[in-house]
Amino acid sequence: LSTPIKDVIIAISRGRVGAVAVMDKNNLKGIITDGDIRRMLERGSNLLKTRASDIMGSNPKTIEASELAVAGFQVMESNSITQLIVVKNGKYRGIVHLHDILKEGIF
Repeated sequence: LSTPIKDVIIAISRGRVGAVAVMDKNNLKGIITDGDIRRMLERGSNLLKTRASDIMGSNPKTIEASELAVAGFQVMESNSITQLIVVKNGKYRGIVHLHDILKEGIF
């Protein structure tokens, strides 16, 4: 939550899915996408003072790890999003990107 934006940008770049989960003591609190970063920059926010909690989406869309990829695709499509947080029994497990699903040839 208090992670500086510079570190968030580095994490997004390393993850290569265009987003990072915002965690607090192993609890999912939100998501920050590359689009959130762009909108923050367009507003002229102070990069030295902005923290993850300032720009995160606090109600990220999730899917259980046991669900089929087609269900994830449907959630993404119905919410006009390209990333989806994967959870198992409510605990964060990762992020799936639309391109991951398409790359598998499901659609």
